Order: sequence, then C-alpha cells, then structure tokens
Amino acid sequence: MANVWGQDASGLDLSTPDTASVLSELQSQLDAQQARIEELQSRLEIAEAPFGLLAEVDGGGCTPGMIERVALVAEQPSEANCDQSEEAKAFRTLDYYADYDRGFVIRPFDQKKHPFDVKFNGWTQFRHHSFVTQSDSWTDNAGVTRSKADRNALDIERARLAIRGHVIDPRLSYFVQVDGDTDGGHMLDFFDYFWAWQATDRFQIQMGKRKVTASRQWLLGARRTRFADRPMANDFFRPDRTVGLFGIGRFAEHGHYQVMVGNGYRTANLPNSATDNRFTFAATSYVDPAGDFGSQIVDFQNTPAALWRLGHSAVYSPLAAQPSGSSYDEADFVRLSDGTRLTQTGAIAPGVSISEFDVWLYGVDFAWKRRGWSLTSELFLRWITDLQGNGAIANDELFQRGLYVEGGKFLIAKQLDLNLRYSRVDGDYGAANEYAVGMNWYPLSKPSLKVTFDVTQLDGSPLQNTASDILVGDNGTLFRTQFQAEF
Repeated sequence: MANVWGQDASGLDLSTPDTASVLSELQSQLDAQQARIEELQSRLEIAEAPFGLLAEVDGGGCTPGMIERVALVAEQPSEANCDQSEEAKAFRTLDYYADYDRGFVIRPFDQKKHPFDVKFNGWTQFRHHSFVTQSDSWTDNAGVTRSKADRNALDIERARLAIRGHVIDPRLSYFVQVDGDTDGGHMLDFFDYFWAWQATDRFQIQMGKRKVTASRQWLLGARRTRFADRPMANDFFRPDRTVGLFGIGRFAEHGHYQVMVGNGYRTANLPNSATDNRFTFAATSYVDPAGDFGSQIVDFQNTPAALWRLGHSAVYSPLAAQPSGSSYDEADFVRLSDGTRLTQTGAIAPGVSISEFDVWLYGVDFAWKRRGWSLTSELFLRWITDLQGNGAIANDELFQRGLYVEGGKFLIAKQLDLNLRYSRVDGDYGAANEYAVGMNWYPLSKPSLKVTFDVTQLDGSPLQNTASDILVGDNGTLFRTQFQAEF
C-alpha cells in the first residue's frame, strides 16, 4: 500500500512506471492464487461434510456430471435453480446423512426439523463344539433313563442385528434386536424390542420385551463373556426374557439400578395362553466405587489402577396352575439340582406332578480388574416354595444354591489372554461341577474381533442349554472354538 509520499511500507519508490507495472502484475497473480485457494477450500469442506454416500450427480444443466459426496435426501440440480450460488444448491435441501459411529447411522442435519435417527449394529458367533461323554446314559430323579452320546458340530450360535434410535422427540427411543441361530431351528427370532422414554437425566422407562433384570453376567451380554459362553451355574439360575415395564436409572456418582414388572421369569416367545395371570417382579443394582468399570469383564485396557464392581439382584415369580390342574408352559424352566424338570411326573414324589409354586432368587456379584488381571464371581440362592400338585409330597419347599468364580490375565496386552473358571450347582437332589480353561486371541487388538478356544470338564450337568452347548446329564469333556466379530 502506497503512502502519501509515493512509497510502500517497505520504502520502495512506486512513482516509476516500470515498478508500478511489475507490482500490478504480481498483485493480479496473487489475487488469482487466492481465488484458487478459496475454491479448493470450498471443495474440501464439501468433501469432508458427512453427507454419507458416494454417488454420481447429474448436473441437470448446471454442471457436468461428477462424483461427489451427497446426502441421502437431496434435490437434483435443475435449470430452475442454476442461478443460485453453489453453496445454496449444495446445502439447501439436505436432510439426512449416513456415517459410521460405533455402528452404521442415518441422522438428520437438522434434529428439530427431522427428529429421527437410526443406528445399525450387528455381531455373530461362529462356533465348533465337540463333546466327549464318559457315560452312555443318564437317569433323572423320576427314574427315567436317557441315552448320552458324543457330539461334534459346527454352528452359528448367535447372529444378531440391532436397530436403535429415536423418533418424534429426542427423549423417545426404540430398540429392536433380531437373532438367528442354527441350533435353534434355523429361525429368526425377535429377541428384544421396546420403546423407551427418558423421563430425566437419571431415569428411563422401557415398555416391551427384554431381559428380566437379574444376574450380572446375564445382563452383561454374550458378546462380553470370558469364555465361549456363560458359566453353567449362571445359565442354570438366570431368568430369560419377558414382556413388561422396565425402569433403568442411576444413583450417586457410579450407581446403577434396574427394576421391572413383567409376565414371567422365563416367558420369551410364549403366548399369553401359555402363561398364568401372575406378574414377576425383579430388581438389580451395582456400584463402581473406584470409577466406571466398563462393559468388559476382562482387563482389555490394562487398567493402571484397580477397578471393581459390587452388585446384587432379586426376583420374585409366582407361578399358578391351569384351571385343569396341570402346569403352564412357563413353569417348565425350573429343574432340580440333578437336572430333572420340576413339572415332570414323579420328579419329587412317585406319580405326582407339580403344577404350582413360587420362585425366589437372590444373587450377589463381584468383579475386579487391574493391569491385565481380572476376576468375576457371582453367588446364587434360589428358594422354590409353596409347591402344589396332584398328590401328596413330603416337602413343599426346595432350596438351591450355586456360584461361579472365573479369572484371567492378558499374556500379551490387547491380544492374548488366558482364563480359568469354576462353577457349581448344589441342592436337595445332587450337585454338579464345571471346570474350564480357555484363551482369547484378538488379532486386530480390538475387542470387536475375537477368537476363543476353551476346554470344559462336566461331572453331571443340571443345565439344558444349547446356546452354551451344555446339555442336561452331561458327564465328560466339552471343547469349543469360536470366531466372533461385531460392528
């Protein structure tokens, strides 16, 4: 810039024609470069905008076709809007974009104008299991003998797709989870689906079908188990899913709780005609005194300071008989500690069928992890009271107890861990034990991709659960290899 004496700020004399011409040319080149920089910056901003999909855009008379990031919902350029600025044409009608944020998402640019979003998550477990039996038969407490044989199979144990998001209002959310399982008839099943209303920052109410709120490792989810599946004792005592009302909340700094009232202890996929007219009540809570424990029970993050979790759960589930005197289907889940189904004729008395009883479950759980080490444990106490049937019985109450303790250590941080487990079920009609050793390999150093191998010794299982490959009366050795991936 020239001053009043004909010099620029550097003292250069601008009065001569040659100098002025050179500076004018330089200024023109500088202006052209600045315009080019602004154009590139504008293109970079458009390319980095989270429009979501790559697509070919027809210029429609404005510009030639080109490959560009576009929104999921946008208005095609046309002759009518060619006189608008490029920025207006690019942003005027963009509504939703696709992205990946710990799952595939579709979200609106304007949450107030379009109060809807959706996220897709999925995971699968491909498993091989082999069981070598040490006995060719098993006799239950009713005197029925069943044959036992070796097993060897490949299976897609869980193939899940979860869809979640909010609609109408940010406080109103939804969740749907679909499951495929090749040992479950190769059928798709709607495992969980509910609406949820976020009443306050610390409390949410859910309405629909989901897990009965009891047993910590049951609520944790099958993706986060230390072995290929949950402990025998956990699956023997835990409830299942039901339809009901669920309250999810927080207290203090690191306290969490869930309460519910629902149709039953294990009424997943049962119609109302197969259940009684009594509700089940359940509650669970836990605290993380040293800070957020996280969703991993193994110490994948190699936590420098100790983290631990302490919790407990309780369930009350009364089960009534049908008007005919027989039991409803929802009562079939209860087994004696030797594996005999409680509602089976002769289970606890010759010729007597139990059709009505109450179930009380209480559990205490503990978890700890530090510097690659981790420990998880849970104690179960279950009372089955007010037993009634079509004949006389010596005792109208049963007591069952069980526990599991498992722990492990990462031998290579975020890549390889080794785990041990002991599990036991005990009661009035016998006891059974589970001993297991296993390892997990994380090839990408991420928990989203895991290969598991474990060996389990059983001495008479009371559990019937194809999901864990442990069947009632199993006495032998179980080998499992599993590939798990999630997005």
